[in-house]
Amino acid sequence: MSLCVWWGRTPVMKINRVISYFKLHSKSFLRSKSGVFFVVLLPVLFMVIFGSIFGSTGQSKATVAVQNLSGSNESWSLVGVINHTGIFNVEMVSPSANLTSFMATNTIDQGVLIPANFSSNYNLGVVFIKFIYTPSDQVSLAMSQVLQNALLQYYTAGSGKTVAVYPSALSAQLTKPVDYYIPGLMGFTMLNGVNSMIYQVPNFREKKIFRQLSFAGLTKSEWLASSTIFYFIITLVSDLIIYLVGVGLYGANIKITTENLLLTVLVIFFGLITFMSIGLLAGLLTHNEETASVVGNVIFFPMLFLSGVFFPISLMPSYLQTVSSFLPLTYFVNALNGLMIYDNLSSVLLSIIVMGVASLVLFVLSSRIASRVENL
Repeated sequence: MSLCVWWGRTPVMKINRVISYFKLHSKSFLRSKSGVFFVVLLPVLFMVIFGSIFGSTGQSKATVAVQNLSGSNESWSLVGVINHTGIFNVEMVSPSANLTSFMATNTIDQGVLIPANFSSNYNLGVVFIKFIYTPSDQVSLAMSQVLQNALLQYYTAGSGKTVAVYPSALSAQLTKPVDYYIPGLMGFTMLNGVNSMIYQVPNFREKKIFRQLSFAGLTKSEWLASSTIFYFIITLVSDLIIYLVGVGLYGANIKITTENLLLTVLVIFFGLITFMSIGLLAGLLTHNEETASVVGNVIFFPMLFLSGVFFPISLMPSYLQTVSSFLPLTYFVNALNGLMIYDNLSSVLLSIIVMGVASLVLFVLSSRIASRVENL
């Protein structure tokens, strides 16, 4: 009886032919940059990203914004207790500042408000402090119970006093995580600009399409301008659909005024220019679509997971939070959060300025490099 069936025939299997084709297939696979990336490097990349966020062996502290309205010795003692729990990294807020605005501006998901009457109530035996958390971040809500347990162990066991934690959502109107997912998903659409340029540029170069366009009288700057207009319109339509689905189906509470609507469109424009320029630069460095696939995913996935699109930045270890501060998508998502959720224009000025400067610098840089590439 034959050992294998091949297209209706029954030849005897020869081990040397199996080995020969195995070697041929292995060489073909190893020559494929995209194949090696998706099978070997991409899982490792995911492991590094998720392992760094969720599996750090060292305990990463959660940043908490603390505002002390009392100023008494007892209240400052409480600040010291919070700081020495080993769980929180305390960020002090001036008594004259708005705590929630400070949290929004600095992307902090939890805050503690020590009331002005802390000292008098403390002498009576029971005092409440407010723990402000972001509704979309389940970690920050859980931190309120962690803080409560730490305070109970310190005060009840030590002095017989009770310091109780009163959890409060960052905004009474924002009780649904979908409110925070809308800006994040809009940030996800921004990365289409990266992918479009990374794949399109080497493809057009390889198939001599740029040369054909130049014969038709289309300059490089005209091609870039038309591509920018096209993807800007597509992005606006995509973001509008995300907004309508979030509000229409899930009742998202998104702030829409004429002022923040215009600023939102401006942020989207800056974001598109920034990410298209990044994609153009990456596309110019690659010579075929296969290499472009590897480069695109190396840029796409880390930026997607480290910019607060799906995971709160405060959940990450401090070194990843530092990395996220250098990613343009972080400022894009922060700007949309401030405009669409908090309706706090002053909190997004820095993010808008960073986006504007980044878009200008990257656009000029990518345009000049593109103009000097002879075969583009």
